[in-house]
Order: sequence, then structure tokens, then C-alpha cells
Amino acid sequence: MFGALDPSVKKWHVPQELYAEYGWRQWEYSNYARPEDNYERYVNTVLEGDYFYDVYGNFINRGWLLYDWRQAQPQQEGSSIFKGSNFGGWFSAVTVSGDTKGQYSYAITVGNRIRSTLTPLTFSKPAFSGVQIDFASDRYQATLLASRIDDPVNRETFEPAAQTNSTSFVGGRMTAQVGDFITVGGTLVDARNANTNLDLFTGDPIAGNLTTGQSAAPLTAIAVVLSDDSPEDGEGGAALFAHDVIIKSRNFETGQETTQRLADVARPGSEWPIIFGGFERSGFLAADGTERIILNYDFSDPAYTGPNPTEIVSVDFDYILGNDYRVAIWSDRQEGQRAQPSPPLTAEIIDNSRPAFIIIKRADGNVKDVSNLQSVRFDYGLPTANLITGFTIEGTRIAGFDFYGEWNRNKRYAQYPNAALFNAGKQHKISSERSDAWMMNLTRSTYPFFGYGEAYSIDPLYSTTSYIVAENGTVQYDNAQRSLFEFVDDNDDQDRLPDWFRANQTSDPAIFPGFDANNDFINDFNQNDNGRVSNVIPDYDEPFLRFATDRPEFLFGIDMNNNAWIDRYEDDDLPDYPYKADREGYNSYVGVHVHPEARLTVGRTDESMLSDDRHSRVNYAMFTFDRSHPTLGRLRIFDMAKRAEDTIPDVRRPASANIDENAVTRPVIDDLLPAQDTWINTLWIGLDYTGIAGLEIDNILKHEIYHQMDDDPRDPDGRSLRGNSSFTGLINKVDYSFDAGSLNLRPRVKSEYFRQTPFRREEDKRQQWTGMGILLTQLPVFSHTLLQGGLELLWQRELVQDEDEMLDLGLTQETGDLSSVTLAVQLSNTSDYLGYRLTTQIGLRYGSIATELIRQRTDGSFAKRSERTTETTSFLTILAGL
Repeated sequence: MFGALDPSVKKWHVPQELYAEYGWRQWEYSNYARPEDNYERYVNTVLEGDYFYDVYGNFINRGWLLYDWRQAQPQQEGSSIFKGSNFGGWFSAVTVSGDTKGQYSYAITVGNRIRSTLTPLTFSKPAFSGVQIDFASDRYQATLLASRIDDPVNRETFEPAAQTNSTSFVGGRMTAQVGDFITVGGTLVDARNANTNLDLFTGDPIAGNLTTGQSAAPLTAIAVVLSDDSPEDGEGGAALFAHDVIIKSRNFETGQETTQRLADVARPGSEWPIIFGGFERSGFLAADGTERIILNYDFSDPAYTGPNPTEIVSVDFDYILGNDYRVAIWSDRQEGQRAQPSPPLTAEIIDNSRPAFIIIKRADGNVKDVSNLQSVRFDYGLPTANLITGFTIEGTRIAGFDFYGEWNRNKRYAQYPNAALFNAGKQHKISSERSDAWMMNLTRSTYPFFGYGEAYSIDPLYSTTSYIVAENGTVQYDNAQRSLFEFVDDNDDQDRLPDWFRANQTSDPAIFPGFDANNDFINDFNQNDNGRVSNVIPDYDEPFLRFATDRPEFLFGIDMNNNAWIDRYEDDDLPDYPYKADREGYNSYVGVHVHPEARLTVGRTDESMLSDDRHSRVNYAMFTFDRSHPTLGRLRIFDMAKRAEDTIPDVRRPASANIDENAVTRPVIDDLLPAQDTWINTLWIGLDYTGIAGLEIDNILKHEIYHQMDDDPRDPDGRSLRGNSSFTGLINKVDYSFDAGSLNLRPRVKSEYFRQTPFRREEDKRQQWTGMGILLTQLPVFSHTLLQGGLELLWQRELVQDEDEMLDLGLTQETGDLSSVTLAVQLSNTSDYLGYRLTTQIGLRYGSIATELIRQRTDGSFAKRSERTTETTSFLTILAGL
């Protein structure tokens, strides 16, 4: 400044940076023909980034802003997040900062897809978008999570993405080692709605706030629906003996509050609330099966004489209920994907308009004799927060035992909307519902003995799901894809992407739990499928590939929930808790290694549904043997016998057939409850012979049987089940490879037989044999070029239908038998090109399929004949690798 204190009238326009860097003087004549005045091009002033200063005004550095998250309250659009293009481009949308000194270290991670877990029952996401701050020392560890979950900005922004209404998430966990063997921990996760126009310390920092969209207009109608929590049994549903409502209002000029009950606000001689549905019983109204009792509290109804809706600050309900009830609630401020219906609501209006209901109460068990008659109280409010707090205790090597225990309490907060309170920045009436979840595991292994025990209980309404607000402050309570955030994701295949569709996250296009034994991220039953060129034919039905790939029916494993599907291959639509919600029970087993390669296990499972009179009691014994011989091969034996009484349904979805398949389109497979009172035995034997060089012989035998002890077993839909259902399968494969000069020959033979008796009597039995012979050839024709050829002969025989009987009956249809011939030739070249290893394949595959069927001759008789079809595939494929 002191260098520019000349008292001159003449204006000196000297750009400071240009003067300092280029010696630029705007008053001098510029002539670039002079050698000393060569033109100098200006360099972009932000080539090395911008200048940045901290909150105290200290210069930080010159560089680029990658990420900035700010919360300013009270202020319009006070929540803002900035993510520059360099955050995703240079750093792949994740940065990690940290430091260490001695035993202490910490890390600050910011990213769009952070793999983060606190505990199995509270928080676990494969792709958390937000901030994770970690601390660790020898005995103590801590983690803090934070995110604006309604819009964490998983994209590039040119300016901060600012908003007034938001949903914030905060989670944390601390652990401390007590002594040498025990670790204790505490966990808290909370998602809350916020409005930045309000002071941060207004109201409850845990319960959150109502947003602009939720409080813009007064609430004028509430509907409570009572229904049967187990409608499939058609009896013992909700029993309503009495009902009352407590309405609290406030005079905002005087501050005086008034409390009135139903008798005070209903006009004498009028019906209010208006009640629809239900069956009249002696002293109560019942909702059995699909029937519903609908209580309409319309504050604009002439029969209502209570306070003006603009003055109401809370509405509480007090019902006398019994039996197996479910309580759901709706209001005209509780928005959904469809237009709001006009009150009063009837069953027909609910079915047609499908308003967004929220379930707030469920009865324990499936009581049908009114023995659980009780007062059920609940408040109305719009959800504003979901909180989970809990603790864990873990021990290792304590008297030979390892154990883990976890207990959590879930509180779901709601607040009654009132525009006057919101505009004044005052606290709304807060209500909450709570549910608990706990689990405990105990193990011990002292060779040759081992044991394991687990116990658990998760309330039906225990929830790790939070509603998130839109930018305008509204919530669509029935829109899972737009308005839900999950603390614990559904990720049954445990990959980088969650299985279900939720806001602000990428869902998994291919879900196949357990079907990736070779870890190539492709379904083992469709190996030639990829994300660029889709293949929809499973390998066990595709020429040449079907030799190595066996049908999923030949898999074996543990089926603890008795739904006829192996647990580790099961895909559901539930959060990945260690145990399912609405379950309570235990499982324990002990075992012994009878030989280094063999072990025997016996155990018992006893599980029940908390909301229904359903249970699963299983006694089981399991034998496994696995031995490899260096000159002979490998023998594996698995046998599991169970006596099961399982009436708990466990639905699932089939695995994705190919990568392009949309997970939502995969149908839900219902549990037929095939083990309601059943003996089950599963035997699997695998024998692989590798004693001769170049020769491999594989043999698989699987036999599974369900023997029903009930005289008339039926599925949940009432359809009859067979007394004995079974699957028997046998696979024999021979693969031999040898060289004849430079020509490699590889003959293969496979035989596959299976016989299946389905659970339902109405379904046909299956019995089929398939045989195939394959010859593969490979000839090097140049240094990096192979000529490959293949011939496959296939025979398939359907063994259930009597073909002679079909001829006698004149059934003009396919017999189920077929044969095929497939030829393939391929030229494969590998070359180095521009630093890549190119693989170029060009070839042709031709197949001829002869299907046997019965046709009528010209003379009126019937005879078997074959109809032949052909399939041709030509291809040119170029792959680039490193």
C-alpha cells in the first residue's frame, strides 16, 4: 500500500498480479516487433488452483476444492454440499486423510461408496455415501459417521447443492478392551429430519423436526385401521371393545392448553368418529381374516365440535383391544404416491386409492380367545427420526469359550404437525414407539469336540429404516425407492452394491448369492454372460458348456429354515440382520471329529414368530467326510437328517439368470411349508478320480427325501402335499485329454439322471436321463493362433410318460425325448497391440435338434416321428487385456 501513495490526479490502472509477474505497464506503447517486447501469453490464473483460507483467516494453500459440507442454522437453504469434478475424476469419489503417533491413529474418509459396518443389527452398508471418522489405539476404538442422506450429492456440482429441508444421519460406535479377553462397545445411529430455518437447538436434537412440506397446512383428518395380523387363518383378528381419543389444543394468544376426550368433542346424537367395517360380536367389533375396522376422525365433520384443527397440538388414542390385532394409521398430511382420498375412508376407498398407511402396533402371538385384552395407547404424528442405541460385549478364549452379545433399542419418533408452532419455531408434541433386538453367540472348540449356541430375539417392528424428505419437505411414505434410507442394507450376495432399490444409491443388476465359487463376479451357471453382451441361456442348457455345469438341483448344503432351498444360495428382500425380524429362538449343536476328515454334529433349533402363532422346531444330525488321496482323487460325503416342525414361511427370490435381468422382475417364490411335521434326509456323495494323468472322472449322487408325518399335509394355500417327496440325481462324467503330435484331443462323456417327486400332489413327477458325448480338438497353426473344433452328441429321454399309452390315446404332443448334434469351429489368435494383449476369436456353431413327438398319419393311426430344427451362431469377438 505504501508503494502507491502518490498524490496524483491521473488514474493508474495497474493490475497487481500482471504487474508483478509480467511487468505490464498500461501507459507504455506496446510493439511486439521489438525483441525485448515479445508477446507473452497469459497463463490461466487458476491453473494451479484457487487460494483458500480457513475459518480463522489463515492461508491454507493454493489448490482445488474437492468437497465442502456446511450446515448453517437458522438460515434459508442452510444445508449445502459441494463436490467438485476432481473429487470423482482424480480421486474416484473417495479421499482418506489421517495421522498416527505412537499407539494412536485416526482417519477421515469421505466418499460416495464407503464399505461401512458398526454392528450387524444397527448399521451395515456396502456403499455408504458420507463421512467416516475413525480413531484407534491399543485398547480403544471409535467411529463417527455422518451424511445428508436425502441428497448426499453423488455427482459433480458446479456450485453447492443447498436446501432447507433435509434428513441428516449420524452414527457412532466406541469399543474398549477390558482386560485381555473382553471388549465392550456402545452404538448409536440416528436419522432425523431437519429444517435449517429453525435454530439447531430448537426442540429435540435426536427426534428431529417437522419440515416445511409437513407443516404447511393443518391436519384435518385421521383414519385408524384395525385388521387381523394373521389374516390367512381367517379368525381371531382384531377385537375392538372400546375406543377413546384425547385431543390437546392451545390458544396461541394466551398460551393456555386444553385437553378434551371423545365425549367432549362429539356432537350429542351424532356419530363421530365414523366407523366402517367389522363383524358384530358379543361386546366387541371384530376384524377377522381380510375384514377391517376403519375409524375416521374428520375434524371438518359437522359432528365434531372440538377445537379448530389449527389449534390442535396433539391427538392421542386409547383403545381396548384383544386378539391378533394390527393397528395402522393415516392422515391427510401423510402423503403417498397417489392423490390423497377424501375422508371418510371406507374399505373400497382404501383399496382403490391405496393411501400411505403406517403400521404402529401389532399384537404378540396369534391370540384368539381375547386373553390378551388390554389398553393400547398411541399418539398420532408424522415420522421425524429413527434412533437405535445399544451395546455389545465380546469375549475370546475365556475358559475355552468365545462369545458375542448385542442388545439394541429402536425408537421411532413422530411429531404432530401444527403450522403455528412451526412458523414460530416452537417444539411440536413428540411421541415415540420402541422395539428391541438382541442376539448372543457362544462357541467352543477343543479337538476333537466342538460346540456352538445362539439365542436371539428381534421385535416385529424393530426397524433400521428411516424416511427421508424431498427438497420441498414432503415424504411419500409408501415409496420405498424414493423415501427410504436403510441403516442395514439387503446385500445377500455381499458385493459392492445393495440388492434393493433405494434413493441415492445404485442397486445390484445381478443377484446370485453363493453362485460365484470362482470369484469372477459372474453367475457360475452362466459363465459366458457379461455386462456388455448378455447371454440368457444357462450353461447347463448350452452346448459344450453343459458338460462342466450341473443343474442347481444337484447342489447341497444347510437349509435351516426348511423352505427347500439352501440357505447360502438364498436371496430375500430383507435387511441383512444375522436373524430375521419378528423371530425369537435359539439354536445349539455339539459335535466330534470322529476322524481327521470326518465329523458328526447333532443339534436343535427352536424358533417362533413373535407376531403369530408359528414356530420352527428342528432336531438334526449331520455327518460330513472329506478326504483327498494323492494318487486316487477325492471323496466327499454329506448327510443331514432332520425332524422338523416348521410353520414359519420364508419366501425368497430366484437368483438372477443374467446380468441384465432387473431384480424387481424376479418373482417371489412362496414357501410351501413342506416341513410342518416331517422327516427330512439329504445325502450327497461326490467321488472324483484323478489317478491317471490326463483323465478325470467325476461322480455325484444326491438323494433327498421329505416324509410327512401328518396324514393330510397342506401348503399355506390349502393345496394337498404328497406324503413323500424326493429328489434323486446321479451324474457321471469322464474327461480325458491327450496329444497326437501337435493335435490335442479331448473326448468327454457325461450321463445325468434325476427323478423328482414334487411337494404338491397337483404337480407332475419328473424323471429324465441325459447323455452326451463331446470331442474337442485343438491345433496350433501359427505361433499365437489356435484352430479349435468341437462335436457334441446329446440324447435326452423323458422317463415318466408311457409313450405306448400316448399312442393308444392318440395324444398328438411331444414325448419329451430329443437328440441333438452340435458342431463348432473357432480360430483364436492372441497378439500384442498398443500395450494390450488382444484375443481375437472368429467362429461358427451349428446345431441340429431332433424333437420326438406323436403325429396322426393319413390313415388315422398315430406314430412317433421326429421334427428337426437347426440353430446357427457365427461370431467375431475381440478382447483386450493386460
